[in-house]
Amino acid sequence: MSDKPSIFSRIFAGRGRKVPEQETVAYARLMNLGSMRTTKDRPLIKPTPSNLRKFSRSVHARRAINRIKNVIAALDWEIVADKNVKESAEIKRQIDTVFRCFESPNNDDSFRTLTEQVVEDYLVCGQGAIEQETGSDKIRPLWMWPVDGTSIQIFGGWSGDKDEARYLQTIGFGGNVGGQSGIQLRNDQLILMRKDPSTDVPYGYGALEIAFTTINRKLGIADYAGNVASNGQPENMILFPGMDRNQIETMRGWWRNEIEGEGMTPIIGGDGVEILRLRGANDDALYLKFQDMLVREIATAFELSPQNLGLESDVNRNTSETADDRDWESAIIPAARNLESYLNREAIQGKLGFSQVRFRFIGLDRDDEMNMAKVYETEFKNNSITPNEYRENRGRPPMESEWGNRTYADMQIAMKAAAGSKETISQIDTDEFGSNQGDK
Repeated sequence: MSDKPSIFSRIFAGRGRKVPEQETVAYARLMNLGSMRTTKDRPLIKPTPSNLRKFSRSVHARRAINRIKNVIAALDWEIVADKNVKESAEIKRQIDTVFRCFESPNNDDSFRTLTEQVVEDYLVCGQGAIEQETGSDKIRPLWMWPVDGTSIQIFGGWSGDKDEARYLQTIGFGGNVGGQSGIQLRNDQLILMRKDPSTDVPYGYGALEIAFTTINRKLGIADYAGNVASNGQPENMILFPGMDRNQIETMRGWWRNEIEGEGMTPIIGGDGVEILRLRGANDDALYLKFQDMLVREIATAFELSPQNLGLESDVNRNTSETADDRDWESAIIPAARNLESYLNREAIQGKLGFSQVRFRFIGLDRDDEMNMAKVYETEFKNNSITPNEYRENRGRPPMESEWGNRTYADMQIAMKAAAGSKETISQIDTDEFGSNQGDK
């Protein structure tokens, strides 16, 4: 007899009759840690460093986070009908409903503040979490709240049942280690935006997690260099052979009272005074080159150029513009597209049930203006695009003139027709003028 559940159990579990079952096991390697039931009933704890939040407030880490987060939060956005969907009265109602829900996701946040918090956690711990609930207000049915991504644990053995808990929010500092106390959340209650997901584990890894070791070393070196530069760590040690402790203390007291702050060159006598060098006396002692290398590592972890973290010694105008374009494509666009995808799939389609409208950022595809204009000119002259289609791609409203929906060929025909009419009118005027002159 097959071990598979009956058709009735599959239906009541939320799976349709024609939906196939998955034969493989999700996160199979994690089953080595225990039985499948244990993995199913207990949430998987993500080994997130406890001081990750503290590291996110260090200088270079904060600069890298803000470079990505602030740009995404500042982007304009819109709710539009999906491709090949005509905008009917019902579609217009859905667009207005989603816009109101996104414009004020809850009583405390705007869409910008919600985005800032979610993208922050996405970059720090690899999990940007949003709780979503529906209310009875038809004008504003969807409510969303940002959730601390580090507090979310995942049930790796979740079966897909819509009534089964998929996530667990831990309570208190350090989480629910050794127990299951916490808040269980269904899949439709939480949007978990993961960075760099894999089939190995059910959670993602943030850029700050990848750079954790590098930032730790950077903080240690910076602290040491600060002590050296402020004379917190002396450069030399003086050795007086044959002196006992009392004589050394007498010498130290004389130095403090008579020499320090006086600006005079000290002169002493004696035999065999020796100076021992404790460290270098130049900038190499500050490990400046090593610190620059660590900053480059941090930038690489965030998929940014070092110039964004303050390393501009080898940057000119050409390389700066190229690096800025590369950062936009490698760091900002992927994060913004990922947020778009999760909001469309989990909030608009999953929670509200609107399958023909979608959320999108405006101005995300920041192509070179001149190149984009040349491409449009070529496509327009090949009659493959209209002015309004071009304006829509640029996030601009359509032209009010009827010519906004005309192709290049339509315009040429109209222009030639108008030119022909003008010539005809001119000829008629000439003939009439000539006949009038003859009559005279």
